[in-house]
Amino acid sequence: MEGSSSSSSSMQSKYKGVRKRRWGKWVSEIRLPNSRERIWLGSYDTPEKAARAFDAALFCLRGSGANFNFPDNPPVIAGGQNMSRTEIREAAARFANAEENVEKEEEQEWELVESVLPTVGSGNFASDFGLFPGFDDDDELSPTLYDCSVYLWNF
Repeated sequence: MEGSSSSSSSMQSKYKGVRKRRWGKWVSEIRLPNSRERIWLGSYDTPEKAARAFDAALFCLRGSGANFNFPDNPPVIAGGQNMSRTEIREAAARFANAEENVEKEEEQEWELVESVLPTVGSGNFASDFGLFPGFDDDDELSPTLYDCSVYLWNF
């Protein structure tokens, strides 16, 4: 008996409307208000995705004042109060997967920024690119004297 209680607790989630299947997928469903009927919201790889799907369906059924799993990031779905069961299911799936895309886009943006910025050893961009001849990396005058006429342009 003790083994069954520990296995059932591992199937539970800390999120409302989310449970874990025996094979590892996280599933989400929600009850319709004043009814025993449920709307199947789908199966997801993580409990967070399943919880976001539940939040989206909860928004559609009960509005913005509902008790969400992620109150800091509540869903905003246009026309949510007037959706059919199928539309609620689709909106929940879109919302659950949209959060993942936002996180991936943020990671890709940082990778892009890091790849665009030059890697400079001294941190002195001007001297590393030769913009100020006569100065070395320590911002001291180089002992070599430069002939200024060499740097003048002929027009």
